[in-house]
Amino acid sequence: MTEELERQAAALIRERDLIPSGGRVLVACSGGPDSVALLHVMKQLGEGSGFMVGVAHVDHMLRGEESEEDARFVRAMCAGLGVPFHGTAIPVGKIVREQGGNVQDICRAERYRYFAEVMEREGYGVLATAHHADDVLETVLMRLARGTANAAPGIPVSRKFGHGLLIRPFLLSERREVMEYLDVRGLSYRTDPSNMKPDYTRNRFRHRILPLIRDENPGAARHVASWDLARRDDEAYLRERALEVWEEISEPLPGGGLAVKTEAFSRVPVALQRRLVPLLLDYLYLSDPTPSGSRLESLILSQLSSTGGSGSVDLPSGYRLEREYGKAVFRKAAKEVPEKAGEMSLPKGSWLTAENGMRLFWSDRVAVSDPEPAPGREVLYFGEEEAVLPLSVRLPRAGDRIFLPNMAGPKKVSRIFIDGKIPRSLRDAWPVVTAADGSVIAVPGVRYGKGFTRDGRKGGPYIFIVEHAGDVNHADHAQEETT
Repeated sequence: MTEELERQAAALIRERDLIPSGGRVLVACSGGPDSVALLHVMKQLGEGSGFMVGVAHVDHMLRGEESEEDARFVRAMCAGLGVPFHGTAIPVGKIVREQGGNVQDICRAERYRYFAEVMEREGYGVLATAHHADDVLETVLMRLARGTANAAPGIPVSRKFGHGLLIRPFLLSERREVMEYLDVRGLSYRTDPSNMKPDYTRNRFRHRILPLIRDENPGAARHVASWDLARRDDEAYLRERALEVWEEISEPLPGGGLAVKTEAFSRVPVALQRRLVPLLLDYLYLSDPTPSGSRLESLILSQLSSTGGSGSVDLPSGYRLEREYGKAVFRKAAKEVPEKAGEMSLPKGSWLTAENGMRLFWSDRVAVSDPEPAPGREVLYFGEEEAVLPLSVRLPRAGDRIFLPNMAGPKKVSRIFIDGKIPRSLRDAWPVVTAADGSVIAVPGVRYGKGFTRDGRKGGPYIFIVEHAGDVNHADHAQEETT
């Protein structure tokens, strides 16, 4: 059975080309049975296939001495295997008390943030996690029960992660096979008592519903995981076709917004129509959290499918759909926004000195020479697609959020100050840069939003320069944060 688990993982890695020859793989290891088995399997496969393995472990500091012992256990296991160990402790409880939020969500976000840091710092190109077929079955059932299932509702075998790839070599293997592997090889592992509590939805599905399904068919988890993997292949093809159709039937409007040819849309196969609506929402809400929900998508779908008469619908965040003359036009309602106290324009080609003494400048790259590197100076590049002009500068406000590179959702600016170790006494006077729609796109000297990069070869047509004044020089905190 030990060879079977290794064979399954090796076959999936080979068939999906998940690890390049000579690559470096970081294994996420909590010390639990699944991740312990994954570490041993990846170590074995790496020796035969020419890739190197390291381990990352995060102590969320929620179980006191018990979680500290988990970290010591993983460190000792790595030493015995001759595998590099990278570990940290993150005070999740303190973060929840200060900022609120769901404990599990914060654990996951902080854990993956650390994994990305280790990969960037140590040169790992692949992150491997121990999700298996039973996890896929749980996820599919949970999403079906909530009504949030899409064309492929489970877990992908791989996805982009930072500058590399996240892979799941056990995705077609079952939990019972993992446990048998550990038993046959006599491998020790740690157990987390919270995994047995019925407080969490996944635990209830795992301990109450999955046993009933296994009684009907012991191989159900593998069947569902294989089904989900096939659906993802189908979905990738259909999305590619939807993007081609999107280019044919939609056109951007001067001044913002979008027009869709309803006659052409109505002739598109229904399977592609359903995939065009999310593309439309992503386009419209580029600078805002994209709204979702079956009711909203059904409403838009019905309007786009109608070829006669006219109609109009109000959409979230001030957008409006107006249908007439064979087109559906999506625009944000124009409204006057009074200038807020402390907010000032950031004109192109001119230096602006912020309240804390920081100097800010932006311009077309062709209009200025790239400045020489100097202490206290940051030079970045960006494009208008992510930083909608004109730009403004103001002081931070409660509730400010920013979309950062490689993050699915926005992050609180208050949390960015904490992560950047900005003293509380300096935060109220620290400038933030906003786009035309008021969204925060940069916290100079600390973090920069999507579209900003220090790599001139990858950057857009504009240059952004920050010069720090005295004790506000925190450029070092931002160096590893932009793409």
